Amino acid sequence: MRGTLVILVSVFVRIAFAQHPNELLFEHYQLQTASLGKLSIHVTKTLGAKKQKPLLLYLDGSGNMPIFYKRRPNRYFTSVPLDIKRYVDDYHVVLISKPGVPFSDSLHYAQTGQEYYPTNAEYESRYSLDWRAQSASQVIDWLLKKLPVDRSQVIVLGYSEGSQVAPRVAVLNKKVTHVVCFVGNALNQFYDFLLTTRLQVEKSELTPEQGQTIIDSLYTQYAAIYQSPTDTKRYWYGATYQKWASFCTTLPLESMIRLSIPILYIAGGRDHNQTILDMDYAKLEFIRRGKDNLTYKVYPYCDHYLQEERIVEGKLAKKDRLNEAHQFALDWVKPLKR
Repeated sequence: MRGTLVILVSVFVRIAFAQHPNELLFEHYQLQTASLGKLSIHVTKTLGAKKQKPLLLYLDGSGNMPIFYKRRPNRYFTSVPLDIKRYVDDYHVVLISKPGVPFSDSLHYAQTGQEYYPTNAEYESRYSLDWRAQSASQVIDWLLKKLPVDRSQVIVLGYSEGSQVAPRVAVLNKKVTHVVCFVGNALNQFYDFLLTTRLQVEKSELTPEQGQTIIDSLYTQYAAIYQSPTDTKRYWYGATYQKWASFCTTLPLESMIRLSIPILYIAGGRDHNQTILDMDYAKLEFIRRGKDNLTYKVYPYCDHYLQEERIVEGKLAKKDRLNEAHQFALDWVKPLKR
């Protein structure tokens, strides 16, 4: 159960299903590879005549949760916040399971009642930025041979940690035509912990001495991780040193800068999981370099899940902007079709 709490809060758990969706929406494939092991691929079913459609590869966030999972009492949730049914007619929507993790399963419960999903040796040994990016690239190549794909729209969309992976996939695979990054950091993920601590000091949530003690301890921890970048036996915040080192060595912004294809970057102005201060820098860097292929869209009042809260006429108003943001992303792709 190591790191269970961190894993559970980092995945998207807002969408519930009354019935199990896997046989209703998806066809399942397995691709055995020499370097990455078994890749479990899930593609939305095409009803009727097979027509050419864009390929939409959706990369979910962090953690070892199944893509669909059952919680008590008999309700199904997903780590993928896309309203998939809305897009099955117009896109080949593709999902990839984490290594060693099933497409769907039930959560486990500790004696305390706490929910968790157990890790396994394959997940622990393989999970990294490299595994996610390389597996996605190989899946794209394989599906382009198998499916009738409109190759003018091979879209990689990543949410949260998946947002860090998406630009790396496009660097590896030149068949990708569009990259969409939802609420993921642009800079070193370790930097976010430093920023958060400094902001806590600024808001008087910590004293300057307390903040500096935390900062110093973070640098000590980061040094240990970078000194053992392939260590799968030591953990920090519920993940192996290998996972942290891989995601904090090749930076998302470095991959973005290497791309000339269109990139859409979506942020929540009140995101407490991923500080927008990190994300803002990506737009500045593109301007500094004279690159014009990044579109930066900010929802000022939204959190990490694109849930909006604001005061309107003295009252708290809430609005779910998630579906709107996904539609904005896919509408953004369409005018760029050649």
